[in-house]
Amino acid sequence: MKPSIHLSGTTGHALFITCCLLSLLCRPLSAQVLSGTVTDAETHQPLEAVMLCVMRENKTIDYALTDAKGHYSLPWKNYSGTLQLSASLLGYKREVRSISASGRQDFRLSPEAIVLKEVQIRGGRIYGRKDTVRYDLSQFASSKDVHIKDVLKRLPGVDVEESGQVKYKGKPIDHFLVEGMDVTGGRYNQVNNTLSAKAVKSAEIMENYQSVKALKDKINSDEVALNLKLDPKARDQWLVNAQLGAGYSQADGRRGTDNLLWEGSASALQLGKGKQNLYSYKTNNNGKDLSNEQALLINRQKEDILVSSPLSQPGISAPLEKQRLLFNRTHTLNGNRMYKWNDNRSLRLQAGYTHDEVRQERRNTLAYYQPGDTLRTDETYRYCLLSNTAYTEAHYEDNSPKHYLSNRLQLEGNIGNGTSQGLQQKIRTSELKASNRLHLLRNKEQETWEINSTVQYTLLPSSLQVADQREKYRRQSFYADHHASYLRKYNGFTRQYRAGVQGEWGTFTSSPVQPSAQPDMQPSARTSNRASDVSSLSVYLSPYFQLERGKWLGSLTLPFRGKRFFGLGANRLLYSPSLYLRCQVDYHWKFSLSASLNRSAGTDADLYSSPYRTDYRTWWNNNRMLPVALSQNYRIYGEYKNTVHEFFVTVSLSHQRTQQNTLYEQTVTPDSIVYTRRHLKNHTENWSLHTMLSKGFYDWHLKTSLNLILSRNTGKQLTNNRLQTYRYDYLQAEPKLIWSPVSGIEAEYHATLGYGGSKIGNDTRLTPLLNLVQRLHLTFSIGRVDLRLSCEHYRNDLDENMHLNTLFADASFVYKTKRWRFEASLNNLFNKKEYGYTTYSATQSSTSRLGIRSREGMVTVGRQL
Repeated sequence: MKPSIHLSGTTGHALFITCCLLSLLCRPLSAQVLSGTVTDAETHQPLEAVMLCVMRENKTIDYALTDAKGHYSLPWKNYSGTLQLSASLLGYKREVRSISASGRQDFRLSPEAIVLKEVQIRGGRIYGRKDTVRYDLSQFASSKDVHIKDVLKRLPGVDVEESGQVKYKGKPIDHFLVEGMDVTGGRYNQVNNTLSAKAVKSAEIMENYQSVKALKDKINSDEVALNLKLDPKARDQWLVNAQLGAGYSQADGRRGTDNLLWEGSASALQLGKGKQNLYSYKTNNNGKDLSNEQALLINRQKEDILVSSPLSQPGISAPLEKQRLLFNRTHTLNGNRMYKWNDNRSLRLQAGYTHDEVRQERRNTLAYYQPGDTLRTDETYRYCLLSNTAYTEAHYEDNSPKHYLSNRLQLEGNIGNGTSQGLQQKIRTSELKASNRLHLLRNKEQETWEINSTVQYTLLPSSLQVADQREKYRRQSFYADHHASYLRKYNGFTRQYRAGVQGEWGTFTSSPVQPSAQPDMQPSARTSNRASDVSSLSVYLSPYFQLERGKWLGSLTLPFRGKRFFGLGANRLLYSPSLYLRCQVDYHWKFSLSASLNRSAGTDADLYSSPYRTDYRTWWNNNRMLPVALSQNYRIYGEYKNTVHEFFVTVSLSHQRTQQNTLYEQTVTPDSIVYTRRHLKNHTENWSLHTMLSKGFYDWHLKTSLNLILSRNTGKQLTNNRLQTYRYDYLQAEPKLIWSPVSGIEAEYHATLGYGGSKIGNDTRLTPLLNLVQRLHLTFSIGRVDLRLSCEHYRNDLDENMHLNTLFADASFVYKTKRWRFEASLNNLFNKKEYGYTTYSATQSSTSRLGIRSREGMVTVGRQL
């Protein structure tokens, strides 16, 4: 018998009605959306920012834009009759379809040039949308580009400094991402100098970038992020490169330089959306600066905990390309690994080590302009610095719209030994630093709670030896900062209250200084205490208010703190209120105004109670005085950007006035310089105007840019118990040009014009110095061969009667295959041996002459594995 089911009449009717209701409810849910994907018909890649329009009788009744994955979605609003759905994007053929119901509609658009009145409109290479500017790197890159930094410098609005730092509209970027991940933690030269230019498809610049998702649309952010998107063929693939090179230098060997040159590197990258790895080893002695490989190029000013040592190694710098003056033997090794388990959680592990040996030969003439007298000193020395630097970092982050958890553990250490032959000086510096930063944030409807905890231990032992005198210093610090905050946003108005406790247990210990080593100091100063207590404790409160109304945004910050300096037995009330107002007129125009008042009290170095020595002829004595400064800061900023015309311009006018209650008195003799802090009210003032302009010309394959800086600094200097005023004016213009007039030829021009003069007191006016640097690089490409010719011209004023012209020329020959790259280069063809320049600062001038690298030849072979 067949089984049967019998339902009563009431039950059957109820079941029937229930099924009908469920059917009516489910049908709209499954058929109320019009969605799909839009792709390129040739490359099959998703297209972003495609306009999808629903039309009736050629009138648009609804529209949507595709996202980065080419996806769009439109609600179906029970339209009746036959409608049209169109998909359009500049540079592609428009497609229109008739639709009568919701569902899925996919499009494959074909590229097309549109001709209107003899004007050809093509798909642009720069796209702008809200706060994001996207560059299509395939239309900027050339066969001559090796690494991604070579392409970035061609982008309108973007500059790459000699150090590798990337700037957008003149401002350093705050985040450097690859596929949305920061694998280097801000040490992005490791990407810039390693990642192949061919592996990157596009670059995105995101302004007002908020890295904490839970604070998005709650707290204003002025940060800028750069995100590189890889070619799909390179994503998640191991990219392995190796290079070896050898050469010969005509150096005479008396400067401790090498005649035999070497260069080598090996790198392995795997960059994807869920896991990234970057490992590299580099070495050379041909002047290429590898120390920047480990440099932190982003600004972590809010996180930095500065603990200073009285001693520091002299820097090697000049208004000259660093590769020409750097005599080095360098090895650097770094490893980065980052995991991203989902859109929120990630873990980054990093480590790096650099061994660097640098040599330099220098002659300095220093002039100190004192009331009624000018003292000149001459020094000639050979300098050698041997340094070893290492760091490691582990950073875990859980970044979701509802909560945020971040913990960063860092260990850093370095040892430096600097010897100055001729000055009979040896400086040894070392640093050990361990820190941990915990950041916890949670959203609850309109409220946000936040906890931050930072701890850091720093040890800085150092020593200074001059002839037979040796002095030892030891700076030790344990720092802690814990604060909590509450945030609420309602109807465009944000309130945040932050309260915390910050403290440092710190000591500074110095060995006894022999009386003969301290000229012009009182006996009591020579026998001052060896130990200084630099401990402090502060309690602070920081209210923040922000109001958004359409195109306007304003914020007010009212932080203040009470601080106790235990070593001096002093209490100070410190504050720094600030006001910010911004107007985003439209996509193109933006203006802002800011003003702040900051009352600060010294640095840790100002708390050293005993006199100390910083080099072979310089002493410092704080006289147990705590400096207090009150600074007023004002800034007006405006910008205009037009991505269609590849035009970017910014103008910034700043003014700062600082009042101080103390001033260092400078006592100068032929053998020594002593700085002694005195109670004397004074003020400094600074005006600066900064303009950046960048313009790209699509059809001419041309990028131009101009940076202009105009500044004036005024202040007072106390010398030999007499007060002098000084004023320093400076103008700098920096035009750049990259032009490829025809295929196979490229010209790059970069000039820096500096003009500055100084006025000291009423009687001394230093002749303005004109310094001009011009660099021209020409590249000719024929098939697989590149020929590069470079010329550099330096015109430097040494004084009012003398100027120096220096001309350099280089040449290189490159042969490329799909995986191999061969290069032969010859540098400093004219075999220049010395370079000179003069600089002004406050009440003194310095003229330097330094040895530079001789004529050199190198041959390198590279292969992509």
